[in-house]
Amino acid sequence: MAGFCDKAKALCLLLMTMSYGLCLVSVSAELQRFEHPTKGDGSLSFLVVGDWGRKGAFNQSEVAAQMGRIGQKLDIDFVVSTGDNFYDNGLKSEHDQAFEDSFTKIYKAESLQKQWYSILGNHDYRGDVEAQLSHHLRNLDSRWLCLRSFIVNAGTTYV
Repeated sequence: MAGFCDKAKALCLLLMTMSYGLCLVSVSAELQRFEHPTKGDGSLSFLVVGDWGRKGAFNQSEVAAQMGRIGQKLDIDFVVSTGDNFYDNGLKSEHDQAFEDSFTKIYKAESLQKQWYSILGNHDYRGDVEAQLSHHLRNLDSRWLCLRSFIVNAGTTYV
């Protein structure tokens, strides 16, 4: 019985140590930060969109047109994309035509020609994740910035 208790204590100690270590790693991991300037009066306007990568189908084109109208009215500073950028299975590679068919050719309103801060959704992880994170896509369309996670600092506002 004593051997069993010693093993249980050792296992418990190991699990506690591992949990503590994971907490330290997550606390010490610094998110990448981007500075985004506010307007002269200190204001900031942006749009948020997610689950959009449909190559224009499922009302994506109509939503994009409305975003363009609203973006113009609000004089937006940038767009935040919450993921699921390319359905159903992300991008196949950084040369996947879906990037242009779902992003560049759809979000073409002048008001949407601003920085897009994008993260990955579950559908994006089904494809080549590195493709969406690639600088190649940013070279194709300078609005595109995609990371796993990050913070946008805009004056006194954090997005």
